[in-house]
Amino acid sequence: MYAQSSGEQAGPLSRPVPWRRRSAPYRAGRRGGGGFHGQVRLGRRGLAIGIDIGGTKVAAGVVDAEGRILSEARRTTPGTDPRAVEQVIVELVEELGRGQRIRSVGIGAAGWMDLDGGTVLFSPHLAWRNEPLRANLQQLLRRPVLLANDADAAAWAEWRFGAGQGEDRLVCITLGTGIGGAMVMDGRVERGRFGVAGEFGHQIIMPGGHRCECGNRGCWEQYASGNALGREARILARSNSPMAQDLLAAVGGRVETITGAW
Repeated sequence: MYAQSSGEQAGPLSRPVPWRRRSAPYRAGRRGGGGFHGQVRLGRRGLAIGIDIGGTKVAAGVVDAEGRILSEARRTTPGTDPRAVEQVIVELVEELGRGQRIRSVGIGAAGWMDLDGGTVLFSPHLAWRNEPLRANLQQLLRRPVLLANDADAAAWAEWRFGAGQGEDRLVCITLGTGIGGAMVMDGRVERGRFGVAGEFGHQIIMPGGHRCECGNRGCWEQYASGNALGREARILARSNSPMAQDLLAAVGGRVETITGAW
């Protein structure tokens, strides 16, 4: 994930445009525009730090223009305080940036973004509500910052560097504290009209089911995410089921310590 040299940004992952051939993402956009795919130029002149902010952990790494991870670090996510999350990001950038020429910082955040890519409108697992995260971090880090939904960033990275290379269509499902998702079509992330086209984890699969952090009931992530696995494992352990004996032994009988985090 790379950002342009201007403090302006048209959005980390642009709204749908007429489909182009695979060469399109490599053309730098005009100054202050071009969306996600027009902002790779700065990163190619140096290194970038990519940061994944999830509901459980904040993972960071120094990456080069070929997608190689040169060093890594992580912290536990302080989920109830937006300022504490920002401070963790600052600490990670300072730690990983020592002795490196870091040109920009890319943020993949677990939340729903505005179409300009500057504000986290809502996050089911974190305390962001209309949070101007990009502006806050650019002020703290004194570097260009690119902000994207974490699953959108993962999908584009897989298309650019990983399992999706050479494919015209790609669907990415991310499993963690919750469930995220994104779609790449002809080299562009399909965000949809409102920027949340890939939020598969919040599709309702069980009407009237478990309450989800998003406010609805019966979302997919309430049945297949890390949080859901931990909840179901604790229920099984408390029932003293024979199937849970190995699990209980592994945690010394402390059911409350069983989680689905990894």
